[in-house]
Amino acid sequence: MIEERKHDAINDLNRSFLKDVSYDSNKVISLSKDIKAEEFSKNILSLDPNIRFAGLIERSGYLFAGGIREGVDQYLNGSNAELSLSQSAHIVYLRERFLTELGNLKYIVYNYSKVKLFSMPVKQYILIFSTESTVSTEDLANKVSQYIKSMEHQLSLHPPSNIINKEKKETLKNLYESGFEEEVIADQLDLDLNTVRMLIKEIYV
Repeated sequence: MIEERKHDAINDLNRSFLKDVSYDSNKVISLSKDIKAEEFSKNILSLDPNIRFAGLIERSGYLFAGGIREGVDQYLNGSNAELSLSQSAHIVYLRERFLTELGNLKYIVYNYSKVKLFSMPVKQYILIFSTESTVSTEDLANKVSQYIKSMEHQLSLHPPSNIINKEKKETLKNLYESGFEEEVIADQLDLDLNTVRMLIKEIYV
């Protein structure tokens, strides 16, 4: 009789344990949902009311996700906005040449009288965001960095497949079929390496 009670008690504990494991597993699944580029940009924008704009660019300066906060003035438009993005990309990748000597690049900030413009490497892309000029640079940069670090394993920030036109995609295909390495193709087409790999997979799957 005692042995039967022990056996029942152990079964009850096992059932309770399995129930807890199942619950925790569901929590992990919900927490590990991939965060895409657009969602990530919106999350950055919502971190602080002083953030005016947030977006992601690749190394060519192509803005593939993001937007401006509703109700704020947009200071740069058209070709000036494109030039600013291209400059941001160029400067970040240029500074990464000194990683060995100086360590990882955390961020670059331009302090204007109207706004502050931030460029922050995130995986193989660059997060760009603008803020009101009155914000504390270090405090805001730390807030954004901490969020990125906490979500890093969930970030899936690849650009959409329509990042290049039909002609450029055909050039990519020809280069790949001619035996060129993916890194060379990326340099030739001024694209991020992961973007090239994504497009190749899309073409041949």
